[in-house]
Amino acid sequence: MKNLVVTGLLALVLTACGGSGGGVVHVVDRPVNYTPELRSFDLLDSYDVDTRYDDHTPLALNPYAYEGLFDIFWRANSLEDFHLQLLVNDEPYPDNALLIYSERCGAGRQCDQGGSLICEYTPHFTMGCGLGPDVDISLLVRQVPQEVYLLLQVCDIDSTYCEFSHFPVWME
Repeated sequence: MKNLVVTGLLALVLTACGGSGGGVVHVVDRPVNYTPELRSFDLLDSYDVDTRYDDHTPLALNPYAYEGLFDIFWRANSLEDFHLQLLVNDEPYPDNALLIYSERCGAGRQCDQGGSLICEYTPHFTMGCGLGPDVDISLLVRQVPQEVYLLLQVCDIDSTYCEFSHFPVWME
């Protein structure tokens, strides 16, 4: 009788604690996202308008102000290497855009998850960044002033996946 009471109390305690023993816990791992994510893209134009602090003043690039230099700042998140590309286009999309700069970024590389670029816009309608070559943009910028779009894009190396952001910029 004593064993029956102890067994009954033990069953009551286990039931109260949810310890029926019949439940199975399944742990499901979240899928790992290996595609790059563009976290931020900012521009410092020829007139010191910095998009990190001013999101309403129109941006402009002038080949005679600060010798045509302007700055790009960016941050990305990626578990693997990715391509970083700066493009210029007459519409806010990368389709048919001119490639101004490209670099492979990732862990252990000069550009890992963020960085900056010093770029130049010349009076000869060329544009270049870093140590990359100058790109002729005269087919796109036919007269000045003209509004174009600067786009920053991060692309997965193993697929066609890309993310981009853009700014409208007046070319003077």
